[in-house]
Order: sequence, then C-alpha cells, then structure tokens
Amino acid sequence: MRVVTFNVKFSPNLGDGVIAECLEAELARRLTCININALDLAGRTDRDRRAKASGRVLALKALQAMPSILRDILVEVVLRLRLKRKCRPIWRSALRDADLAIVGGGQLIQDGDLNFPVKLSIVASECRRNNVPIALFGVGVAESQSSRGAALMSSLLQAEQLVFAGVRDTESARRLRRRGVKGVVVTPDPGLLASQVWPVSDRPHRERPVVGVGITHPVVLRHHGQEQSDSPKIVELYRSLVRELLASGYDVTCFSNGAREDQTCLDNVVGSIDAAGDRLTRAPDCKTPQELAQLVGSFDAVIAHRLHACILAYSYGVVHIGLNWDPKLAAFFANVGCSQYLVDFNSETVRTMPELLDSARAESICNVQHERVLELTNASIDRLALLVKRKARPRLLERDESDLHTMRLSKVSS
Repeated sequence: MRVVTFNVKFSPNLGDGVIAECLEAELARRLTCININALDLAGRTDRDRRAKASGRVLALKALQAMPSILRDILVEVVLRLRLKRKCRPIWRSALRDADLAIVGGGQLIQDGDLNFPVKLSIVASECRRNNVPIALFGVGVAESQSSRGAALMSSLLQAEQLVFAGVRDTESARRLRRRGVKGVVVTPDPGLLASQVWPVSDRPHRERPVVGVGITHPVVLRHHGQEQSDSPKIVELYRSLVRELLASGYDVTCFSNGAREDQTCLDNVVGSIDAAGDRLTRAPDCKTPQELAQLVGSFDAVIAHRLHACILAYSYGVVHIGLNWDPKLAAFFANVGCSQYLVDFNSETVRTMPELLDSARAESICNVQHERVLELTNASIDRLALLVKRKARPRLLERDESDLHTMRLSKVSS
C-alpha cells in the first residue's frame, strides 16, 4: 500500500516533525505492508541547521511591514517559481503510483498569507492529475482572512478527490464546515500519541520540581498569531516569569521547539538572568522530534506558547500552562478540558503564575479524560488505516489476479 503524506515534517520547529513521525509510526504499526513517502511542503528533505535565525526574522519583519496586497503577490510569485523547479516534479513522480495522499499535521488550512494556499492548491492539482484520493487528517483550520487565499484553498477543499476530512479539534471542524466541506470529523493531533511512540521512564522525585519554560521569538507570535506587543516587552516578560518561578521554589529549564529564531531568543533570555546558579538551565537544542518529546516528558511542569510543547506535555501527563497567542491553543485546551490553564501573557499573569502552577500541579491531569483523548486519537488513526486499506484494495486485487494468471500460464506451459 503506497501512501504519500504532505506536511512540514522537516520544519526546524520540531513540533511539526512530532506530528509527522507519530502518524507514520502509528500507521506502520497497524499496516505492516504500508510504504509511506513523506513530502515536506517546503521541499525540505532533512532538518538543515545551517541557516541563520537573523535571516528568517528579517524576512518575517519585512513581510509584516508590507501592504497585504503586495505581500500576497510577492509570496505567490516566489512560491510558484520555487515549487515549479524544486517540488512539483518530485510530487508528480511520488503520486504516480500512490493509493492515497494524506494532507495532515499542523495549522495547514490557513490563508493569513498565501504560503499554504499556494502549496496545497498545487498538491490538489497533482492529485487530480494522477487521480489520487486525498484525506485531510489532524489538520488545524484558521478563520479565512484572504479572498485570494480562500480561493486557492478551495481547490483542495472542494476537490473531487477529497474522500476524508479529519481536523484536530471542534473549532477547526466548525470552520471547515463553514467553508462548505461535508462529512467533517474530529481526528485529534497525532502528536498526542508521542508518549506511546517514544515512552519515557518515570520522572524522578526531585527536591524541587523542574518547570520547562518554552521560549518563542516575538516575531513569530506577531506573524502567525494575535500578539501585538513589541519584542523587548515579550523578552522581559520571559525574564520576569523565570525570576518569579525561581523565587517561588521551582527550578527552571528554558527550552525551545527547535526553530532557529526561538533558539536565539532563548539564549537572550537565559544569558540575561544572573545569580540563578544551577537552578536555571538552558536545555540542549533538540535535534529530532523524539528528543523534543522526551525532553518535555522529563519536566514536572511546562509553560509555553508553542502548541506542541503543550500537546507533548499532555501526552506525557505533565501539567502545563499555555500562554495564549493563537486561537489554536484555545481549541486544544478546550478539547482536553483544561481551558482554565490557558492564560494571556502579561505582567499580571507573570506575577500570579506560581500560584496558578501550584493549582495545576495539585489538580494534575484527569486520568479519565487523558485516557479518553488518547483512545479517540488511536481510534481516528484506526479509521485512517481502514481508509488506506479500502483505497488500496482495487490495486491489490489487480495484483492478486495478475499473479494468479501468471501462475496458471506457468502451469499450462509446464
């Protein structure tokens, strides 16, 4: 059975890799004869760590400063030229013998800029060219913000080849139905199964609990979310948060999900806090999704902006507090029944964070709810595996009949 996945598996943000690798592992566990060809929507084939964070930060700032019309034109022209040369031939070849294309993982259905709409419209075109059915699985869906982006995205969402529409939360389901997609179901983020894919040993009992504080560069918060605060203010809030936690008896390990600009901000935050001794550490940069997952699973608590830092914490049963910046966090926290632990990131929240964290740790994660969420996630992948088998069956039958015909001919000739 040949499956092609379209996602951002090799993004420097390892949270995207967590989604892709968990989905691949769980499909392979259910379908031993499956062949999965993972195609990164940016054309990446590995996690190249050489690019500098400064270049991406400057690019994001430049895009944010442009009028939206000019930005959309520039993004679409550049992307189409790049994809025509770098990606389209590879995608066309991969789809030629595919039984199913899975578009899944991350906030892919968004048109705040034309990045994903252009890429996914080309995916839809190539699937149509090769008559390959398409399944959306575990995707996040944002509100439409661009008429051009919505038009491009409709080539995927209204494609005749679309045979399954699975989204990661109820808010995404509502938004996708409003775009005219029928039969939408909730298929939770595969990253929730990280603790199943990469188990960790029990956390040791420590003299002081260790809180993992995830650091995200402010330019990312502004570009992809609703955060309007300036960079110095966000960085100073991180510093104040660390100081409050240390003063309240927690040890702190600052970490990032892997994006280079986040690592630069992480260095800035940790390097500017004096007199913390060994109670404040900077986590080594994770190189793989598994390393990030197991790092998060080792903490006693997590505080972070990044969605997949929170998803990983939930998977491993680590109490976590989300710092609100994008509606996707609200959707996730609501789905797992933890909305009271998603807070705005401001000076008042920082001041009261130790008390909120104490409350979260005293309450812990509800075991019944946790089991229900992971069961639903497993059941959704069971459903996807059945879809793969159903779409592959005609080809398998053709191969069986061909083999039988060959065997009969060989017997006659002998």
